[in-house]
Amino acid sequence: MALHRIGASGGGRPATVLAALLAVASLVGPTAARADDAAPMPMPAETPPAPRPRVEWSPQWPRFRVWEYAATVAFGVGTLVVYRYAPPPVEPKWYGDNAFDDAFRSWLRADTRTGRERAGAVSDVLWKGGMYFPVVVDVPIILLAHRQPRVAWQVLMMDVEALAVAQVINQALFYEVGRARPLYRDCLADPNYDKLCGGDDTAASFPSGHVLGIATGAGLTCVHHRYLPIYGNPAADAGICVLMSAATVATAATRVMSDRHNASDTIAGAAIGFGVGYGLPWLLHYRGGAAGDGQADTAPRPVIVPFANAGALGLGLFGAL
Repeated sequence: MALHRIGASGGGRPATVLAALLAVASLVGPTAARADDAAPMPMPAETPPAPRPRVEWSPQWPRFRVWEYAATVAFGVGTLVVYRYAPPPVEPKWYGDNAFDDAFRSWLRADTRTGRERAGAVSDVLWKGGMYFPVVVDVPIILLAHRQPRVAWQVLMMDVEALAVAQVINQALFYEVGRARPLYRDCLADPNYDKLCGGDDTAASFPSGHVLGIATGAGLTCVHHRYLPIYGNPAADAGICVLMSAATVATAATRVMSDRHNASDTIAGAAIGFGVGYGLPWLLHYRGGAAGDGQADTAPRPVIVPFANAGALGLGLFGAL
């Protein structure tokens, strides 16, 4: 009886506490186990960055060949020879009045000599900057940013080749055509009309050399950025082509504003320059593969090619593969 009472009075409270702890453990334990055993929430997978477009020479594009080096040197020397020994005639061979040119001249020509000289200065900046843009901007980017010296060399030689061909055509047409500048007759009436009055540069109107030069640079820029991701972004590569084309139009407008060229002179210069700048690299190199994917590019594209014979000068439009 004493043991029974001791068990009841001495062990009752610990047993009660132990039973309560076991009850709590039975409730908490499975929950804790489930919480510990639960798989962690998966983190959303990060999208890997898109690979940077690479500037590389496609195996399908012919590299600059020996005959091209020789032809480039020949055209460069030819330009210097024509410029030095076959300058435009002192007296114009023809004037070339027509309703088209007269209309644009009346709309765009600046009214004062100061205004015309300012327009001429703007055209000088556009011409020099645009003509050499592919050489002084794009080639260093390919060389230094993309670290592709071989591609930079190919692009540089295509630039030099196109510029040499365009300039020899320009100088030859100056001499052969001998069209009077639109200011020629005004100079006869007023020797102070322009600083060219009384000089030997009043018979070099066709084509516009300024427009031909920057249009060559625009053509080179457009064709290189079509086939090579030089700026690493499709919008930027397309945008520089648009910008250079707009600069060509601005150059044409300022040449008419300065009264140095007729509108038809600028149109001819733009057609010849862009045709050579875009057409030569494409015809001799890029047409071997499509833009950016190294696949064959067999779609025909128009190519503007200047031609000359004993009785005519002009431009031909061909569909080349």
